[in-house]
Amino acid sequence: MNSTLNDYQASVQPESERLARATIDALSSRLCVLDESGRIIATNKAWREFATVPACGCPYQENEGRDGLATSWSMPCWPPETAAVISRTVHKMLAGWRQTFALEYECRTREPVRWFEMRVTRLPGDGPARLVMTHDEITARKSAEAALRKSAERLKELGRHLETVREERRAIFAREIHDGLGAILTMLKLDLAATANQVAPADPLRAKFAGLVDQVAEALKVVKRLSSELRPVTLDTLGLIATVRWYVGEFSLKTGIAMALQLPDYVRISDVAAIAVFRIIQESLTNVAKHSGASQVSISVSKIMNQLVVEITDNGSGIAESDIRREDSFGIIGMHERADYLGGTLSVSSQPAAGTRVTLHIPLDS
Repeated sequence: MNSTLNDYQASVQPESERLARATIDALSSRLCVLDESGRIIATNKAWREFATVPACGCPYQENEGRDGLATSWSMPCWPPETAAVISRTVHKMLAGWRQTFALEYECRTREPVRWFEMRVTRLPGDGPARLVMTHDEITARKSAEAALRKSAERLKELGRHLETVREERRAIFAREIHDGLGAILTMLKLDLAATANQVAPADPLRAKFAGLVDQVAEALKVVKRLSSELRPVTLDTLGLIATVRWYVGEFSLKTGIAMALQLPDYVRISDVAAIAVFRIIQESLTNVAKHSGASQVSISVSKIMNQLVVEITDNGSGIAESDIRREDSFGIIGMHERADYLGGTLSVSSQPAAGTRVTLHIPLDS
């Protein structure tokens, strides 16, 4: 019986080894296995073909039995420090101090440049240490990523251009409304008042003219408000800080929300940066009025080193993290884009029933 069992095991073992070899040879990933001493004890077909005729053009040669802890399996296009780091990492993995390692690198020995990814994984188990190393070409993926980044950057540039154009149009419309329509209404008001003075006090037309003068005065207020909302004239004449003071005062009167301000007397930033900071503050206060139910808002503007730091904090109901990251939260997305355009950062933090804080950092020379 024992003899039969031994014969069966002897016949099965080569078959299992053949199946294991065929399995790893069928894999498209280039794969080799290192033993506890760092020797390569197994490779698959893809690895052997890669070692013979490497896709990147490096004169790479590797066979089973070579010392994996040496640089014999290193790519010639690696700088010496890369090969040294990987050798130390393999040592650590064999000692059990690390389980995985990955490296992406570009090989410039031929044109076009080729990209590869090397991954090393320590196999689990209580037996002798075994490391599985794969070496795959990722040029197509890297090219797709580069194209995607380029496309995203072009979209950002387009967004910046459109925002610049929009601000320019706002400024033109604001001036036309203020200087054109405002001037016409002002002259109309003066003419009506002068005509009313020529009518006898007891004449019913006197009261009619007075009513018309009041209506024109209300129209002038609307013109002034629309012009200021499109582009506050103080932004171009008095600067950012004066504009924030004016806008916050108007906002408080309109909404009844108490405001606390901590502002410097003056900040020196570019016109583009001043417009972006004002729009971020404007959008933040609009969100407070629409969604927060806050009774108080504090705005702080400070200069820290070479950074302009703006904080808008309210005591409202807060905003959920999921709402902050929603794809259709265009107000928040726009604030992030403005900050990014200035080379700065913007963060929105909130806790339920504990209010919301918007923090902006931009370089003073942006």
